[in-house]
Amino acid sequence: MSVMVPLPPDRPPDPSPTRVSLRRGLRFLAAISALCAAAAFPDSSVFDLHAVTVTGNTAVQADEVLRLAELGPGIGAFRVNAEAIREQLLQDPRIEDVTVAMEFPSRVQLRVRERTPIAALVAGDGYMLLSADGVVITASDDHGARPILFVDRLDPAGVSVGARLRSPDARLGAHVAGTLPEPLKNRVAAVRVDGAGEVLLALWNGTSVKLGGMTGMTDRLEMMPTVLDAIATRGIQVESVDLRFPGNVVILPGGSAGKAAPAGAWKENPPSRGIDPAMHRPSVP
Repeated sequence: MSVMVPLPPDRPPDPSPTRVSLRRGLRFLAAISALCAAAAFPDSSVFDLHAVTVTGNTAVQADEVLRLAELGPGIGAFRVNAEAIREQLLQDPRIEDVTVAMEFPSRVQLRVRERTPIAALVAGDGYMLLSADGVVITASDDHGARPILFVDRLDPAGVSVGARLRSPDARLGAHVAGTLPEPLKNRVAAVRVDGAGEVLLALWNGTSVKLGGMTGMTDRLEMMPTVLDAIATRGIQVESVDLRFPGNVVILPGGSAGKAAPAGAWKENPPSRGIDPAMHRPSVP
């Protein structure tokens, strides 16, 4: 009796070491190529910015905004860092806030909100233009149409362009000038914060208004147009109006109300620069 034992199939010959090395080398090169392509992808000209638009700006020109933001056509979209751009632009005291909007892949929009000068703080021989939040926007030789701000307790060292005012009294004065009700904006010639930290307004018609400290200031400012209109309706000439006491309006009669201060009335008048400390109102030549 015979038994047949099947032979194992023929095995293919082992690949030569040269072929194995070649395959591994090709795989390695393919991987490197893929990594290089991935690294170069953000810098591809396909993703270069074609347009950067600036909106909401008036005082700061568009080209100046772009210079501060270090943005312009040709910069790769993947290199746009919105937070870094915002921080750079906020270094300019004229800019209160900015929004960076990316319209991928080739457009960026910068929406700027500027600070508005609302008062001219007397400082040395000139003025510092202030925003309502107490930031010194710029120095100027002219106060323009803005109320002049006089602060009795003011340290000049605490006033510098681009910084927030250190003086609480100066910040209070800026706040009052910036929150004047619309009917008052063309009637107020000056704001003064005296040595006691109380606010006095000098109107262009010669009347002074005593408003007191910060507590309750909003309510007193809101009632002020009504009080002044009631006085005007009755034809009463007053030297001053005192609103410091809740529920009471104290009027000091006088004959100077109704005498308008001319546009050129604000001149050097040491030590008050145009406000008579006794009367708390603009001096008229």
